[in-house]
Order: sequence, then structure tokens, then C-alpha cells
Amino acid sequence: MKLGVLADLHWSGASDARAHFHVPYDFDGLLARCAATIEALVAHGCELLVVAGDLTHDGDAAACEAALDCILTASPIPVAIVEGNHDVQRDRMLVPRRTVVRDGWRRAAVAADEQFVALRAVGVQREGRWARDRGVGAVPAHCLMSVVVSHYPLVPHAEGLASAGLPFPGELAERPLLLDQLAAIDVPSVVLSGHLHVRDALAHGRVLQLCVGSLIEAPYEAAIVELDPFAETVRCTRVGSGGAAPAARGAEPWLLAFPQEGWTFAAGAWRRTEIGAPARPLAEAAR
Repeated sequence: MKLGVLADLHWSGASDARAHFHVPYDFDGLLARCAATIEALVAHGCELLVVAGDLTHDGDAAACEAALDCILTASPIPVAIVEGNHDVQRDRMLVPRRTVVRDGWRRAAVAADEQFVALRAVGVQREGRWARDRGVGAVPAHCLMSVVVSHYPLVPHAEGLASAGLPFPGELAERPLLLDQLAAIDVPSVVLSGHLHVRDALAHGRVLQLCVGSLIEAPYEAAIVELDPFAETVRCTRVGSGGAAPAARGAEPWLLAFPQEGWTFAAGAWRRTEIGAPARPLAEAAR
């Protein structure tokens, strides 16, 4: 099963929009970049598209509609979208109340289930709270792997970001609880998230966390995540905007993972194989 993953579009309808996190945001180029990147992910054979939150910059309905129109027009495959902290600044139901979002989740969840993968969401509310009415949810007995779409990472990243000299934008208040829940289920889990605007990967026992970069700021990355629930393996390939080659690890301090990496789940934990390098244990993150 192959997923295309985007995050942090920060769509804005303001003609004078200005913002900065790691580097200045490129609002003007977002429409073309988003469409080209989705088309490239589909061309790579992705079967589902995942959007891990912050569709909007200000949480307004007009920006949400524009972002959804771009995503759904460009994507012929099912789309699973969760809201991010920017999306709930005004209205916590800005994204999930959209019929097209709910329909996309139903199609995506069915497609994943047919390949023995349980696809689940983590919704958010204001002030970094977990929207408990929006997942995670039980994993059906026949599923061999769980995939959770969450804007906020669930494996802690604060220490790693600090060591790289990067800002920490905060975390989901109930992150430890959700991580414990995922770690306790019988099948391995993969969490797909954004929020940090970094390329990163961490594991905590049964939970593998893949963070994707932002489409609003350079180097404008997405990710292709290939799952084999029978072999219990995952491969993540980073792609630049429109499918361009990704930047090398370390080209910017927020590129913390290699452009292509693979993992295998064995003996209750994930192990990483850096492509072209021998396998080695992936240290568990501290809670």
C-alpha cells in the first residue's frame, strides 16, 4: 500500500500575507506547488493521499474551501485530511464538518482496510487539545498494521529539535496518553504528522513516527510512504515540490532524516535501515 503525504499548506486568502517559521512562507506559489506535488505523488503510484493538517493559515472558511478545492481537483485518489492547530483558531469544526472531507475519509479507510491496514485520525481542538470525538478508534481484528494521521506528532520531538537548534512549536496536550494507547495495541502503528515543518522519523516501541515537511516553506517537501503489513515493513521516500529531487539530509537543519529510509518491525519494536547502509537499531525516544 502506497500513501502520498502532505502537511502544513497554510493557505491564505490575504493578498498581503506574510509569515515565517524556519524561512519565509511562499504564499504566492502555493496553488501551483500543491497541485503539481499531488500530481507527482499520483504518478508515483500512490493509492491514498494524506493531508496532515494546517490546510489554512488563519483558520477561515474561504481559505479552507480554496485549499480543499485545489487538493480534491488535483487528486483522483481517496484523500484523508485532518485539521491542524491553525485550522481551529476560529472554528474547531472548520475542516471535519465538510462533506467532502468526511466522504474522503470513508473512501480512504475502506481502501486501507482492504489491504489490512486500519486508517485512523487524531482530531484537534483549540489550545492543542485532542478532539476526543475524532479518533483514534479501535483496530479491526483482521488488520495487521495501524496508520494514524495526526497533525501533532505523538512520539516526542522536543529534545531532538533542541539539539538541532530548532524551535519547538508545542505539542498535543494528550500526546503521552495517545502514545500509550497506540503502544498497547497488538499491531505495529505508523503515525503520519506535520506541525514541526521538519523531515524526521522517530520510534517508540510499536509506534513509528514519520514527520513530513511543509508545502508553504522551502524546501517544499512531501513524502511517499509504502506499507507492507504482511512483512511488517515501511519505506518512506521524500520528494520535493512537484516530484523534484529532495534536498540532502543536513542541507537545512530541519532535514533530520535521510531522503529515503526503510523500517522493519520485529520483536516488538521498529528497526531502521538507512537505504544503502546496514541495519541498526533505532533508539527509542524518551517520553
